[in-house]
Amino acid sequence: MADQPYIKLQGMEVEFVSGVLEQRTADRAIGYTVTFKLMLDFTHFKQMANAYSANYLEVSNNAIRPELEGLAYHNHYSVIGASAGKIVNSAMLFELFTDPDLYLDVWINSEMERRFGKPQFVIEGNALLLTARQDFRWENPEREIKIEDLPIIWFGWALTLIEQRTKVSWGLPERTTPISVVTFMYPQDEVVVIEGTELLKGARYINGKELSFGPITPEQVLTA
Repeated sequence: MADQPYIKLQGMEVEFVSGVLEQRTADRAIGYTVTFKLMLDFTHFKQMANAYSANYLEVSNNAIRPELEGLAYHNHYSVIGASAGKIVNSAMLFELFTDPDLYLDVWINSEMERRFGKPQFVIEGNALLLTARQDFRWENPEREIKIEDLPIIWFGWALTLIEQRTKVSWGLPERTTPISVVTFMYPQDEVVVIEGTELLKGARYINGKELSFGPITPEQVLTA
């Protein structure tokens, strides 16, 4: 994927609904479950999409990838396909990428491993209610994870627009390649540093080590 601009999109917002932090003893893990309301102004989305990719929603081999940092991991991207020319509101756009089977739920290897759960989506007009889970544990099975080990965790809501472009190389057959055209998001394209962690200005986040087991309160969901 080529580099592309990251744009704060008017009408793209997030609202924290609820959350809980729990010990996952069977997995040697600590994890949270959170629910966010993700909002999208479809009229503005379509206007801006067309500015970066002409007739974006009318081209069947165009695609979209949701970027849901801290919430879920889409395993590829969703092709518009048979919905081309038929998407007229946010709810229909959401239907492209809200099948839970499109999302990974395996441990991601690193010194501190993490695993997303399969997200649960409820479409409510111009809003998407997302319930998500993420677990953390140390790769070393002898090392017990504690709340004070948890990182700063930020919550993404962004949509990357993708075009399939055909490249012709001298002496080689034509090759179609997916190209990221633009990413629309709710925070600003400006980096701020919170306790050594780089976040985008306006991003919602929690400081993991300041949590406790039980409900996550609205006051604990901060803005960078």
